[in-house]
Amino acid sequence: MTKPTITTALLCSLLSMPLLAQPQADSPEAMVAEARSLVKSFGGSLKQALQAAIKEGGLTNGIGVCKTVAPEIASNNSSGGWVISRTSLKVRNPENTPTDWQEIQLLAMDRQPVKNGKPVEVWQVSEASGQPAFQYMSAIPTQKLCLGCHGKSIAPEVKAKLAELYPEDKATGFSEGDLRGAFVVTRDVPVN
Repeated sequence: MTKPTITTALLCSLLSMPLLAQPQADSPEAMVAEARSLVKSFGGSLKQALQAAIKEGGLTNGIGVCKTVAPEIASNNSSGGWVISRTSLKVRNPENTPTDWQEIQLLAMDRQPVKNGKPVEVWQVSEASGQPAFQYMSAIPTQKLCLGCHGKSIAPEVKAKLAELYPEDKATGFSEGDLRGAFVVTRDVPVN
């Protein structure tokens, strides 16, 4: 090889390195970053809607927001093949019952929902269903705001509203810092 050919090959090689160092669109790193972004958006919007509803009409109004607005916010944050939802070991809405894999992760998160000041997260790419699928979970630690509806001491009017809207409710008895549940983000992985 001549010197200009070696120099050109080396230059092309060096110029392409930053492209190779960046996560590819369907790489696990890129999918985790997107899942984190979706959780942040969904969690932030949900918390804001709940706080506004509680401020406007008390905890019973907040329960109504959880029942109707939370699924809308999840739907609005689910696009491009991404689906965001919530699950728990103690669900309020039976439609949020965890899958077997999610239940295993929740049991592990339950021991330590927060690590180094951040909610614990897990993810995997699995082909168990025949189609590669990405699954991500981020722990939802119980916050002070949650205790009025999910805590150990719930006001009678709140209990009544919960019984009306969620007759199969199991999502009570939590203390601040307990694992309340997890955000779940899934997406089928395109096969090339």
